[in-house]
Amino acid sequence: MLHSMGNIHGCSLSLVFAFCLALIVLLSNGYSEASMYNMKGICSYKDKHYKPGETFRRGCDKCFCHDFGSYCFAPMKPTSWPKKCRRLRTECGYTVVYKENPLVECRAYSWIG
Repeated sequence: MLHSMGNIHGCSLSLVFAFCLALIVLLSNGYSEASMYNMKGICSYKDKHYKPGETFRRGCDKCFCHDFGSYCFAPMKPTSWPKKCRRLRTECGYTVVYKENPLVECRAYSWIG
């Protein structure tokens, strides 16, 4: 139940929002990100302002604008993968591909951020 103080069962709305947003990002299309950070105040980057609900890139970080600022996620780095695969550096992070067919992605066992 939502209370007038902006709390849900003792948790602030921004904390609930951050948790839900992290789950959405981590579970979307198998692409994982970590190192989440919050910037309070006006939602902007390089003199461009964003409205709540809009997303933007801050370098390689993916950011989500909300009423009180923004949350950003830095890309994660794979730490282990099957022997038939290898890690490749991309412009904004890493991907794991099959050694024999680098055009096909291979699932990493673990990531660190």
